[in-house]
Amino acid sequence: MRTVVRSASLIAFTVACGYAKMVLFPFLFFVELFSAATVLSGALTGVVWGAWIGAVARLVFSVANPYGPPHPWVLAAQILGGAMIGAVGGLLRGRLARSGSGSAFAWLGVGLAGTLAYDLLTNVAQGLVFGSIPATLALGAIPAVQHVASNAAIFFVVGRLAGPWLSRHGGSDDAAA
Repeated sequence: MRTVVRSASLIAFTVACGYAKMVLFPFLFFVELFSAATVLSGALTGVVWGAWIGAVARLVFSVANPYGPPHPWVLAAQILGGAMIGAVGGLLRGRLARSGSGSAFAWLGVGLAGTLAYDLLTNVAQGLVFGSIPATLALGAIPAVQHVASNAAIFFVVGRLAGPWLSRHGGSDDAAA
């Protein structure tokens, strides 16, 4: 039961991080805190709950987005990408929960790989919607580079702060579940 309550709180936290971007970085379109919050949630709750938190938080954020909900194929890709990022946080909890620069570099690696995978997944979904995957990937290349670069910086900073904290205040009792 404790993990259910924790996951509900982390879903709300992750969605709030998504909306905080609109306040903190309104003109930096490819800077976001959502992904780092999703990985942190996975590191706190484990693989399965991390996937659940990432999927539900992405669903809530995307459907309630003030710009309007995305196309169903793009929404499905966003939900799958959120679940994937949350699960990776749970899977790599041991590496992410360390003191020192090792943790920050582990977070950096997760930020780079997770953002690349998420952007590829959602851009392919947009390509399916618009009828040309190659054109969508080409047009999405520069925004993806900006997204990956900003997430690399955010994940590195979060890793410097969250890694030592996670090593002292570990995840849930059923983190492996």
